[in-house]
Amino acid sequence: MLESPSILMMIGAFFLVLGPLVVFHELGHYLVGRLFGVRADAFSVGFGKELLGWTDQRGTRWKLSALPLGGYVQFAGDMNAASMPDPANAASPAAGTFQAAKLWHRALIVLAGPLTNLVLAVAIFAAFNFIYGKIVTEPVVVSFEAKSDAQAAGIKPGDRIVAVSGNAVASIADIPEHVAYFPGRTINVAVERGGQALVLPVKLTPLTVADRFGNETKAAELGIDFVAPVVREFAGNSPAKAAGMLRQDRITAVDGVAVTSFSDVRRLVVDRPGKVVQVNVLREGQPLTVAVPLGAAPATDAAGRAIKVGQLGINGGQIVPVGVVEAITTGADQSVGIMKMMVTGIVQIFTGERSVKELGGPIKIAKYSGEQFSLGWTQFVWFAALISINLAFINLLPIPGLDGGHLAFYAAEAVRRKPLGARSQEWAFRTGMALVLALMLFVTINDLASLPIFGG
Repeated sequence: MLESPSILMMIGAFFLVLGPLVVFHELGHYLVGRLFGVRADAFSVGFGKELLGWTDQRGTRWKLSALPLGGYVQFAGDMNAASMPDPANAASPAAGTFQAAKLWHRALIVLAGPLTNLVLAVAIFAAFNFIYGKIVTEPVVVSFEAKSDAQAAGIKPGDRIVAVSGNAVASIADIPEHVAYFPGRTINVAVERGGQALVLPVKLTPLTVADRFGNETKAAELGIDFVAPVVREFAGNSPAKAAGMLRQDRITAVDGVAVTSFSDVRRLVVDRPGKVVQVNVLREGQPLTVAVPLGAAPATDAAGRAIKVGQLGINGGQIVPVGVVEAITTGADQSVGIMKMMVTGIVQIFTGERSVKELGGPIKIAKYSGEQFSLGWTQFVWFAALISINLAFINLLPIPGLDGGHLAFYAAEAVRRKPLGARSQEWAFRTGMALVLALMLFVTINDLASLPIFGG
C-alpha cells in the first residue's frame, strides 16, 4: 500500500481538477447563451465574496470567488447565482435577458454545461485510445482463478462468453460493467460451447477490493482468466526479448511448473526478481526452453515497504491501434458506460445494497485527486475525465437549482404552454437548494468520518 500524499498535494490537485472542469462547464452555458443573444452579467469560478475580477466590453464581470466548490454564469434577467428569474423582469422580459429567449434556446443554454463536461471526458478518453490503442482480448475462457464464481456455476475452459445479463459481449472489456457493480446478485451468463448456446446463472460473491492507497469498495468478479500465455508485445528493455523470446511464443511452463494462463506466468515470476528462470515455450509447434534473467521492478508490499518484483517484460493482451473516428466512438462508449455505473451505484445506495459511506464529497475528491496526481499525469488526467462525467451527471439530476431542475421546469412549460408561477418556482428553488446543501453537509461529514484521524 502506498503512502497517501501530503495535504498540500491534495489541495493543489483538487483545484487543478475542479478549476478547469468548472470553467469548461460554465463556458458551455456562456458560449451558447452568447450564440442566442443572451447577455451575461457575471461569470464566476467559485461562490460568495469576489476575490478578484474584471469587466469586459460586453459588461460581463469575470471573477474568482472565495468558495471554490463550483461556479455560475448569471445571465441578464437572473435574480441570483442560482438563475432564479427576477420577478421584476417576468411580466415583460427585456430583449437580451434569459427570460426573453425562446424556450428551446433556454433549454440548450442550460444543457450546454453538462454536455461540455461530457464532451471533455469523451475527448480525454479518445486521446488515450488514439495514443495507446486498445487491448482486444476475445472473451474465451482460458482458466479460472481460485474460488471462481464462474467455475462454480458450470462455465468451462474454452467457453466463449457472448452475453452477460442480456448484454452482448464482444471483448472482455464489455464484461466488468455488468459484473463489478452487482455483488451478491445472480446474473445470467450466455456462453457458446462446441457450437451450442447455454445460459448459466452465476451467483456473484461480494468482494472488498482495495486500491494501492487502501481505498476500499464493494465489487464482484467472475474469476476468469481470459488471457492465454502467448507473448503479444514486449515492454521496454524486456528481459524476455533480450533472452531470445519472440512474439507469438506460447509459454507452457516456468521452471517446470505448467501454466495455462498469463496470470499463472505472472505468479511464478513475481517473487523471483533478478533470478534466472527456465521458460518453456512452443514456437511454431516446436518446444523450446529459454533461460531468462528476470528484471527487478520497484513496487510496494501490503505494509507499504519498498520491494522488488520479478518481470519478464511481456504483455499477453493484443494492443490494436485505432483511428480518430474509432477513438472518439470508443471514448463515447466508455463515458456512457461510466454514467450507467453511476446510476447503478446511486440506485443501490437508495435500495440498501450499497453503503452510504460510498458517497463522497469535496474532501474525498481532494484525497483521490492527490493520490492520482502522485501516480503521474496519465492517471491524473484519466481521473479528471471521471470527475467531469460526475459533474455532468450531478448537474443533470432534476433538482431545482441544478441544471436538471431548470430543464424540468422547461419541460413543464412546454407541456403547459406557459411557465410555472413565480411563487411555485421560488418554493421549488428554495427546496432544491435546501436539498443540495443538506446533501453537501452529509457527504462532507461522511468524508470526515472516513479519514484516519477520525477512525475511518
